[in-house]
Amino acid sequence: MVYHEIRIKNGKRQNYLVYNSRENEKWVKKNKFLGYGNISKEKIKELKREFEKELIINMPSENLMKEQIIEIENLKQIYNKNIKKLNQEEFKIFERSFFTELTYDSNAIEGSSLSLEDTNLIINEGLVPKGKTLREINEAKNHINAINFINTYKGDLNESFILNLHFIILKNISENFAGRYRETSARIFGSDAKFPDASKVPQLVKNLAYWYKLNKNKLHPLELAIVFSNKFVSIHPFIDGNGRISRLIMNFLLKKKNYPWINIYMKQRFEYLKAVRQANNENYRPILIFCIKTLKENLKEFNLT
Repeated sequence: MVYHEIRIKNGKRQNYLVYNSRENEKWVKKNKFLGYGNISKEKIKELKREFEKELIINMPSENLMKEQIIEIENLKQIYNKNIKKLNQEEFKIFERSFFTELTYDSNAIEGSSLSLEDTNLIINEGLVPKGKTLREINEAKNHINAINFINTYKGDLNESFILNLHFIILKNISENFAGRYRETSARIFGSDAKFPDASKVPQLVKNLAYWYKLNKNKLHPLELAIVFSNKFVSIHPFIDGNGRISRLIMNFLLKKKNYPWINIYMKQRFEYLKAVRQANNENYRPILIFCIKTLKENLKEFNLT
């Protein structure tokens, strides 16, 4: 957290920006001197944004090059600048369109036969397209409800948040398994991926939540969101819904730090799953490169670059 601090030394008013973070169970404090005398609130806000960007760009990373971090920060800045230009009605239209596409693509990646038009009818018009299963209809409704839950949730990422999100995703689909860890082995049809034994799942999720707590101020926010998402899916803690939950958690973590959401397109499914398989072996660079490229495509599609 960055804040403005005024210090009086030898009768002079000194202005500093101060950043405090907890690293390795210790508090780390960084200061930046801004100048003497009075500085306007608007100028302080501008200098604060610049200092925050400087701190993030200089974060050490095993998976992102500095050039990539600068690119991500520039995309974030452009996105937020353009979003602020939208009036309330324009912003609602943008969110409705983006979240409809996000719901369609995320469910389609997992095998839903709903088209984008079908998805729009279900979640925005309250209509049921012909020839679609009740499961697919509920998958669309549940996904948009999960997005609404994320957008109103004020807490931090923890085990309870994950279980609540899963309960929403499987509501009226698999009630006996909604919000509960799997108690059997996990397999993906057509894949040789191996997942932990069910008996280990609860502790592994708790460990992952602790990993997040330790790293949320150390890793670049986009790296944190994507690495967490892939660590989560490598556990495969639920009978169903793991992929959708992993992508929702990724976007929740991005939203918390004012980064744009990332919609992974159905047309990218093969490339995406290939990168996920590499991440299962703790090679996170391919999935990070993939997500940065996808983010740029998302922003271009909605004229936000």
